[in-house]
Amino acid sequence: MTNQTPNSDVVNLDSSEAESQDNFTPVTTEEGKLQQLIEWLEEHVSAYSYLSEVVPLGASEEDIRKARASVNDRGARMPDAIIHGSMMVLGAAVNHSSPYLAYADGKVEVTDTTVGDSPSVPVRVFVPKDPTGSVVVAAHGGAFWMGDGSLRENSFGPNMAALAARSGAIVVDVDYRLAPEHKVSEAVNDIVRVVASVADDSLELQKLGAMPISDQNPIVLYGVSSGGHNVVSAVDQISQDTPVALLLVAPALDLRGAPAVWLQAFFGTSDDSAKEVSPGLHEPSRSMRVHVQAATRDTVVRPATEYLKKVEEAGGEASQAEFLATHQIAVPKVQREQITDAARFILEATHTERELPEDPAGEYDKEAIDRQNEESWGKS
Repeated sequence: MTNQTPNSDVVNLDSSEAESQDNFTPVTTEEGKLQQLIEWLEEHVSAYSYLSEVVPLGASEEDIRKARASVNDRGARMPDAIIHGSMMVLGAAVNHSSPYLAYADGKVEVTDTTVGDSPSVPVRVFVPKDPTGSVVVAAHGGAFWMGDGSLRENSFGPNMAALAARSGAIVVDVDYRLAPEHKVSEAVNDIVRVVASVADDSLELQKLGAMPISDQNPIVLYGVSSGGHNVVSAVDQISQDTPVALLLVAPALDLRGAPAVWLQAFFGTSDDSAKEVSPGLHEPSRSMRVHVQAATRDTVVRPATEYLKKVEEAGGEASQAEFLATHQIAVPKVQREQITDAARFILEATHTERELPEDPAGEYDKEAIDRQNEESWGKS
């Protein structure tokens, strides 16, 4: 009988076995590691419950804002919880750095500004050192009704900084209006307005290192979950003279089967197959390049397979990469892989170049772990 070392992925072998198997045998698959992390989060992290939160339809606007702030605050604690959980159940002798600490710490300048007026659209601009000239317009997720505030500040924002640093693109994070106070169409309009301000350079990104938008340098629209839905919907309203490419992370493109009362509140229609509700069921209005990042254990959104076929039928290029994750949870190593995959797509789609050093995933990195501990727990 063998004994399992606590918080380790290896079994203590008999000496005869150790000699023949390099002193250890992995007993936990990558799938198993993800499951261990999920179970730890479920048991030890109260913030994990935010993943199942639903909008309180019929409540007053004040109550909706309070509910949104509450769920955002819980969700904002998840990035640290995932890192702590990974250290606890997967072992501390592995690099569990977040994408931000791995790629962006001290390497990206951040500026808040607005686009237009009546109403203005708040945006956060991430400018990496030595920008390549490409521009990404990004839309956070959050089931169309949350994802702003502290959740955007502590989760989506750091990932956009990492994406900027890794890809060399200037990233414009759109703080779009949320349902149910505003219809989803208003969020889409906010994104369209920001894209226009990038295209005509009224946002003045060229002063920061952006190149003029062209067929060789399209604006990359980046969207996560409901944000992916919104950027796909925005394509129909963006000027045909403005080239775009799409980078979608677990996009919610097929909402068939959603409750009619929810659809009416968010979209102003109960037709769950309408283009504004389920854009993935309809052919895109232009030829463009589209890349999807799919989670292998996603039980929240339907696969984007049908939409990718329609992209190709419309003359565009479609690709998909799969990552071991649920809709919301991935180990830090996979999070970094997702950022790197996204950076590669941006570089290819915009015909720009930037060195992408190999990620030291799985290697012990004491300095990285010490930095992560200081960032997450505070210096003693």
